[in-house]
Amino acid sequence: MLRAAEHVFGTARSTDYVYFYVGTFIGGGIVIDGNLVVGRNGNAGALGSMPVPRPAGPDGAPAGHRQLIHSASIHLLEQEMRAAGMNPRDLWNDDGQWPELGPLLDRWLETAAFGLAHAIVSAMSVYDFECAVIDGSIPLEVRDRLVAATQAKLAEIRREGLSPIRVQPGTIGASAREIGAASLPFFAKFLLDHRVLFTERG
Repeated sequence: MLRAAEHVFGTARSTDYVYFYVGTFIGGGIVIDGNLVVGRNGNAGALGSMPVPRPAGPDGAPAGHRQLIHSASIHLLEQEMRAAGMNPRDLWNDDGQWPELGPLLDRWLETAAFGLAHAIVSAMSVYDFECAVIDGSIPLEVRDRLVAATQAKLAEIRREGLSPIRVQPGTIGASAREIGAASLPFFAKFLLDHRVLFTERG
């Protein structure tokens, strides 16, 4: 549903891209040759389950691996807010803005960008995606900081043998789930070949 929204109504002018949606739990999907790919069992693009490295922690926890969902999800920021005596409900205000979080947000962005960069490289090793789109239920300025941080982390990773990839922000934001769900019947009825979208966009 999320990737359907960006695919139809967003500005990802690519026929091949990997889409990350940062919500309470990160998710996303993939578009290949202009088509939304769901896979044999409907689990293609289960990006939240993708293994990514876990750096050694400041508390002495050893380095290892974890799923992306434990690296780039909003619930991790909520946990940090609770530990700091803040109310995580403030992340879900009707105006879509977040309170001043200072170092809490900086650390969350660092961790999320690290995980996203490694997930992008893993996706690139399977298919030569043209771009990676990052969107989510987050304020625009936070999204833009996350995109920039992910680009910086991506530049630090050795990628010999892989094609270049562009990282860009999505354009749907918090409405992606609702818009994507509404667009699926449209796909089923009118778009037997989803590539017509890109032909018409020219």
